[in-house]
Amino acid sequence: MNKKNPYKNFKNYVLRNPMFSINIFKEFTSKEDIYIDDYKRLWTNPIIKEAFFLASPMLTNEITKWLNEGVNDNKKEEKLKYTFLKYISRMSSRCTPFGLFAGCSVGVFDDKTEIKITKAFENSRHTRLDMNYLVALSQDLIKNETIKKQLLFFPNSSIYEIGDRLRYTEYKYVKGKRFHQVAEVDNTEYLRKILLKSREGILLSNIAEDLLIYDITIEEAIVFVNQLVDSQILISELEPSVSGPEFFDQIYNTLRKLKDIDEIVSVLKEVDKHIQEIDNKVGNKIDKYIEISEKLKELKTDFDIKYLFQTDLVINTTVNKIDEKVIRDIKKGMLFLSKLNIKKTEDELSKFKDAFYERYEDEEVKLSTALDVEIGVGYIQNNRIGDISPLIDDLIIPSKFSKKIDREIKWNTVYEKFQKKILQALKEDKYIIKLTDDDFKEFETNLDNLPDTLSTMIEIVGDGKIRMYGSGGSSSANILGRFCHSDNQIKTYTEEIVHVEEIINKDKILAEIVHLPESRIGNILCRPDFRSYEIPYLAKSVKNSDKKILLEDLVISSKSRGKIKLKSKKHNKEVLPRLTTAHNYRSNSLPIYHFLSDMQTQGMMNGLGIDLGPIINEYEFIPRIEYENLILKEATWNLKNSHIEQLLEEIDNKEILINKVKHFTKKLKLPKFVKLADGDNQLLINLENITSIRMFLNTVKNRSNIKLIEFLFDNEKSIVDLENKAFTNEIIVSFFNESKLKESERK
Repeated sequence: MNKKNPYKNFKNYVLRNPMFSINIFKEFTSKEDIYIDDYKRLWTNPIIKEAFFLASPMLTNEITKWLNEGVNDNKKEEKLKYTFLKYISRMSSRCTPFGLFAGCSVGVFDDKTEIKITKAFENSRHTRLDMNYLVALSQDLIKNETIKKQLLFFPNSSIYEIGDRLRYTEYKYVKGKRFHQVAEVDNTEYLRKILLKSREGILLSNIAEDLLIYDITIEEAIVFVNQLVDSQILISELEPSVSGPEFFDQIYNTLRKLKDIDEIVSVLKEVDKHIQEIDNKVGNKIDKYIEISEKLKELKTDFDIKYLFQTDLVINTTVNKIDEKVIRDIKKGMLFLSKLNIKKTEDELSKFKDAFYERYEDEEVKLSTALDVEIGVGYIQNNRIGDISPLIDDLIIPSKFSKKIDREIKWNTVYEKFQKKILQALKEDKYIIKLTDDDFKEFETNLDNLPDTLSTMIEIVGDGKIRMYGSGGSSSANILGRFCHSDNQIKTYTEEIVHVEEIINKDKILAEIVHLPESRIGNILCRPDFRSYEIPYLAKSVKNSDKKILLEDLVISSKSRGKIKLKSKKHNKEVLPRLTTAHNYRSNSLPIYHFLSDMQTQGMMNGLGIDLGPIINEYEFIPRIEYENLILKEATWNLKNSHIEQLLEEIDNKEILINKVKHFTKKLKLPKFVKLADGDNQLLINLENITSIRMFLNTVKNRSNIKLIEFLFDNEKSIVDLENKAFTNEIIVSFFNESKLKESERK
């Protein structure tokens, strides 16, 4: 039985665009070759120089030297040409926000589509110091005795009891990389008192004075207290934070209250002033960044200038609205895609639930106990990547048999239908496969097991067509979180999404997971403190103690056929963990962080989208897949190295190479513009420009498999700048489950 779509869109959307229009790339590659004067012409643009510098300061220096003085090394010159072209391709065709290459803006649904982007130099931006540097700085500041004695210290947020021992996670940095390991100490009376008293924050001198009742000298007490800090049982208020105000502001606001460190505060104040000046425009001179880096050297914390600045771009528009009829198309697409989603196979959470129930049955158990690898059931169950060390839980020890393990592929009826469709299209020499409701009439639509809010990514292609990338995410706020410090409109919009989720779950606690796995990952994890409650784990929470849900406060239980239930003992309420970021937490993360993050999508579908499973790489050509006016998948070419062998042989012979490429594109029916797919990255290529061709060949020459996809966007004029130049686009449309919201409001 077909069901109604229960999701309703929010009134706003987020538009993502590159800094420059697609015309920049097309003009740059419009001739048969790109000549030195073409590079020099673009290099006079200060926005391009600044964007390149923020991406790679060393590359920027090399390009400047090359274009001013030339280079004697032909291979080096070729490499510089290809990298320059890749960057221009990136900042005129790819919409994923990155530095000054691409950014976001907030639009509104209306009665027609009209988007006009301002000139590039009129865009806004937000710059901050990289978390890699800020974390290193905070570590150095804590070593300063003048600062240390004035700071408040708190218990390590990972501490939990194991009988007469306390177990916790500590970390150290080796060559800039953060390594975690489990440590243990005796659960003594005086240590329990210290941890209890320090929950609200306490000076080290006060702890030392309290220890005098145990008949020790003040010197001995001070040594012991410093040992607690060195072993990370106690953590200072300068501990890295990824929630709330930006970490630089937290550091500055903490230090300016302290005595006798005026010089340090003065440096930070001046650096902040220079950063704000940089944010007044796009197209700054590189000297301004060098000036900041020289000032920071006064703080004596080492840094690599490549990892010193982070910038987010805010695209400014004079009008930004999309026809609300698009919503009807998306919602219909969601219903159709729900037919194609096979039930999620057994995941790590379900494996854990089975192991938990087998061990504890209906018993309510501390989360820390259940996840402990020695006394509990641990997490993750039956990890096939390798063995997990019980002492260093985030380090995967490679299994010597790992290369022999084949990925298990389960065939299903959806794959079977798609294979038949592809084979038929190839037989009939069709470029497009058009799906209809009749093709999947025996499948039911079902949107029941999706999150309370979700996002759908689309692209306005032209000719009334929309590229729909699918719907998903544990919350539609996730993909927006990291941009909220940069744009108040995005922040307000995200707060609206979070508020709706709070209403839908008003009888439960939605608690933000606050954790920093690695310093640089903090750049994508930093977001405002959206939610009322937080679960801090090896990162600082800005919440008051009554709004912090500590690891020791969490208990879990599970019924035989039910879900895992996470509960706060203090609040006596079910807790739903939330991670309002786009961080791929599954990559080599600590078990507790992984578990809490997995809990977001317990019992839910993986999302909505086209999944071709094992077919995706099976055929040399897979036609475009459409449903009504929605493009669900671009045409794809799966090539082998053998396809390009003859091209590589003639890479230095311009005329022969051009002729061979013409034959190559004709045989494979490749359009002029295609994208090289490299994981999540996509590189636009002009197959009629020799430099672009050589860049492509140089990139893939050592690959056994090469994936090309069609470039859908061509001359569509829906999204233009004030000079009527066209921009590629990605639009994030967020939805909430209206049925659930109304049901909650009736309670």
